[in-house]
Amino acid sequence: MLLRFTLSAAGAMVLAGSAFAQNATQAQPITSPVKDAGTFHLATGTWTRGVAPVALAGPEVIYDNTCTTGFYTGLTQGEDAGDSGRIPSTSSPSNTTSLTGLYDSYSVNGFTIAYCSFEPVVTTIGLGFYDCYAACDNGGAGYPSPATAAFALVNVPAGTATGSQGCWIIGFDLANTTFAFDLGGDCNGTYDNVASTDSFGWSWTQLVPTTGSNAGPLLTGDPLALFNLSCGGVGGGTTFPGASAGPGSGIGNLDQFELTNNPAGGCFWFGGYSAANPYSSFYLQLEGDQGTTTGPGPGSAYCFGDGGGGVCPCGNFGMPGQGCSNSTGNSGATLTGNGSASFSNDTLSFDIAGVPGAKPGLIIKGNNQVAIAAGDGLLCTTGQSQRSQVQVTSAGATTYTDFLGSPFGSVANMGAASNFQFWYRDPIGGPCGGGFNFTNGWTVTYQP
Repeated sequence: MLLRFTLSAAGAMVLAGSAFAQNATQAQPITSPVKDAGTFHLATGTWTRGVAPVALAGPEVIYDNTCTTGFYTGLTQGEDAGDSGRIPSTSSPSNTTSLTGLYDSYSVNGFTIAYCSFEPVVTTIGLGFYDCYAACDNGGAGYPSPATAAFALVNVPAGTATGSQGCWIIGFDLANTTFAFDLGGDCNGTYDNVASTDSFGWSWTQLVPTTGSNAGPLLTGDPLALFNLSCGGVGGGTTFPGASAGPGSGIGNLDQFELTNNPAGGCFWFGGYSAANPYSSFYLQLEGDQGTTTGPGPGSAYCFGDGGGGVCPCGNFGMPGQGCSNSTGNSGATLTGNGSASFSNDTLSFDIAGVPGAKPGLIIKGNNQVAIAAGDGLLCTTGQSQRSQVQVTSAGATTYTDFLGSPFGSVANMGAASNFQFWYRDPIGGPCGGGFNFTNGWTVTYQP
């Protein structure tokens, strides 16, 4: 998934790893006002100012980690920092450290982030969300693949035109779009009382060069009110299941985060919150309602031709979340997975939209994720590639319910990512004259 937005718009604490090694990444002080940019509605491309995101998406706040400490995390280009938390299921107990959930699966239709940046005017941020995330288990090697949902936030507000610090809170409304995604309550719909099997995760990546004191998410969580008097006593809680309570640190949140794409990658904190160092977790609020799955869903989109991924062959960028533009106008085609990617109940199918009508096309499956210019689009997968039967698009759309007469799982490997894409002919009026084009890619990991 990819979103694109266009807006007009001194004392540091050394980071310590689990072995208390020194690291150059620092907790940076917030020295400018934190401004509320409002909520961006993806479905309409419009903004609403001064209204809480849960009033626009929701109807519930299902995770709340918004108790600020006056610091943010300074990251350089390509660095990736990940945090974790918990969204309770109906089997979760209600006590001083836990809550009973409304559902066993939640559809996330909105999220709110907060960050600081020195980039002039605008910047670009990558977000990933991960169901069943075992925090810091892999020593900074990365996150589960594929992500449950991934977003590139392009041209969001940053610092001043002269490069002074700018700090922002922004809500994103995914309601009435295909970008909403499911997260399981307690990972798989069952409370285990084990952090590694009850948690979800999310990652923050700096996608553009940073200046000044770098850029990154606000640091949050303050149960002892060491930095923010309004936060005392709620550091281990959350507003779940409603939006009326005060800010909390997010249920299940830990004083640690994972750092990747860094020589000192691993699990880190800032020397211990009780010693008057910032709590090492990141600002995030999730809004949503009852979901349709428990645990990982049928995959996620990647490899977009809208300027946030690879470069389209002749600058023929599509709209957000699409492939490169085709002969239908300034838009591209999309591939979306539906159903269940399970060998025991394999109902995976693919919907293709935005392609020229009455044109032949086929599904490609491969092991690798790439973004290579080809024809008028981007080839998104290689490696032991396989091709489905040919189908002719009807009225600019088509649906594949199987792969060469068998379920899509017949060409998938359990536990490994399978990457799919739709190739289609576009010989007349194609923007680059290549004669063919592609949708975005879709990656799926089959389960038993």
